[in-house]
Amino acid sequence: MDRAHIRNFCLVAHIDHGKSTLADRIMEICQAVPKGHQAQLLDSLELEREHGITIKLKAIRLVYSLRSTDHSQKEAVVSSQKAVDGSKYILNLIDTPGHVDFSYEVSRSLASVEGAVLLVDATQGVQAQTLANFNLSLEAGLTIIPVINKIDSPAANIEETSKELESLGFKSDEILKVSAKTGEGVDQLLGEIIKKIPSPKHFLSHPHESEDQILNQVFDRESQTESVQDDKVRALIFDSSLDPYKGVIATVRLFGGKIKVGDQIKFLATGANSEILQIGYLTPTPKYVDELESGEVGFVVTNLKDLARVKVGDTISSSQDPSAALPGYQEAKPVVFLSFYPTDPHQLPKLKDGLDKLKLNDSSLIYSSETSLSLGQGFRLGFLGLLHAQITQERLEREYDLDIIVASPSVNFEQDGKIINKPSEFDPTAKNVREPYAKVTIFAPQKYFGVISKLIYEKRGQQKESEILGHSQKITAEIPLLEILIGFYDQLKTQTSGFASFDFEIDEYRDANLAKLDVLVNHEPVEGLAQIVPKEKADEIGRKLVEKLKEAIPRQQIAIPIQAAIGGKIIARETVASYRKDVTQKLYGGDVTRKMKLLEKQKKGKKRMRRFGNVDIPQEAFLAVLKL
Repeated sequence: MDRAHIRNFCLVAHIDHGKSTLADRIMEICQAVPKGHQAQLLDSLELEREHGITIKLKAIRLVYSLRSTDHSQKEAVVSSQKAVDGSKYILNLIDTPGHVDFSYEVSRSLASVEGAVLLVDATQGVQAQTLANFNLSLEAGLTIIPVINKIDSPAANIEETSKELESLGFKSDEILKVSAKTGEGVDQLLGEIIKKIPSPKHFLSHPHESEDQILNQVFDRESQTESVQDDKVRALIFDSSLDPYKGVIATVRLFGGKIKVGDQIKFLATGANSEILQIGYLTPTPKYVDELESGEVGFVVTNLKDLARVKVGDTISSSQDPSAALPGYQEAKPVVFLSFYPTDPHQLPKLKDGLDKLKLNDSSLIYSSETSLSLGQGFRLGFLGLLHAQITQERLEREYDLDIIVASPSVNFEQDGKIINKPSEFDPTAKNVREPYAKVTIFAPQKYFGVISKLIYEKRGQQKESEILGHSQKITAEIPLLEILIGFYDQLKTQTSGFASFDFEIDEYRDANLAKLDVLVNHEPVEGLAQIVPKEKADEIGRKLVEKLKEAIPRQQIAIPIQAAIGGKIIARETVASYRKDVTQKLYGGDVTRKMKLLEKQKKGKKRMRRFGNVDIPQEAFLAVLKL
């Protein structure tokens, strides 16, 4: 296929702005799927459908033919670039997540394409993740096509949404208007994709060129040097999965050369060598071919069984004549840490295997082994947010049939120059303690400015600036990361009737006054419930936590005291009342001493149980920490 007829692009937007629905309409127009097929076909994970969000990026190849009736569209395409024969174009489309916790998935797709379709919901306007994805696309040097979606909705405010996009630097005549639900305007969008997004670029590879030189060649979207020829194989891995029978399957974008079935390839970062068993692409069903050329997107089936040998962001090259590595993606930096423990200690190897397989296609996930006195052996995991953690836990439980206990979340703290993220590592005597702050961007209607300002203050934050965008307001603030991760999103949505959205990025470490909050159940400390909290809010957090735990821990045969403590000082207490059997119910008369003897006997039995009794703490108690 002539490279001039290839277009690689991705769909980016805020959560629930219609990316997956637009992908459905594009697939229908390109006749990859019949009309009336399953909605949001690319959201194939059960969790994606349950939560109504895209979690994993999906890359599919489509063939689009400029229709003979589309004369103006066809003329615009031909006049905007070198004239080509025929009217068929290969579109490599990548549908990406919209939630802030999965922004790393977006960055992976941006590194593999030349253009991005920036989708904005006409009923909601520009939102926090819209702005974040716009900036990421600009940094990657992509051609951006602004699109207003849901124009068929009675609540659509197209004029205001256009003004908000114009405030980002777009011209009014280049903003497209579509309805992903009905298909209106989608044909015009495909014509603009072919017209505006450049075809994959040619570049030379030299064994001694620097990473900056490679980066300039690969991501210089403007220049289209047709005379330069590719001479070495360079394929960037932007997703991967494991077939238990074949081996590791890598989804790649070729930036140079050609790969064929049977070729011997090398993974440059890990040094692993492998043979290509199969090559193909998704349409969205798998289609197998003999080779892929520079500029194309597809998947490569290898014979590797070791998951550690294939890393997302690595470069595939020829074993006989390897090239210099392409610059990989920016390392994902986890912002929240949780511990996962199997309820059955015998499931530890199974949990390790499940994490290995999940990491294969979620390179932002990091983990290491740890041991708890009360919970046994488990793993400390780093995530991009609490939703990322929740999705990972649900995937482990469903896909690998595991039962997991999740310990309290924490973030990175700096203590006497050392980074810690476990409450057990916190030293209350440390003099220099610092915590991370985040730069938060909030979008909400102007009438909610007061409640948002109050929430920022309650979260120990400081409002920096605000800007009017149509009927919405953009508020920028600096808030401790610890305050954002637990409860902030829910409170923001509740206080703004669901209209607000936010995005954040880690800013810097600042001095903090922190303390370790221990939780004692039946006078025994529970490691998984301990937290690092601000001292000025310790009493409030302690009271709320023991109240939540009282609701979560079921009644048992003995009264269960639940205490929150800092050091040796108890700052809050609640008691789960015991069951009480009526031991006097069979008495029908006689002296009162008979009743007193039975009650005294029951009382002694309760004391014995309190001394030797063990308390079962359900998973709901650990999850109560996330709902403060």
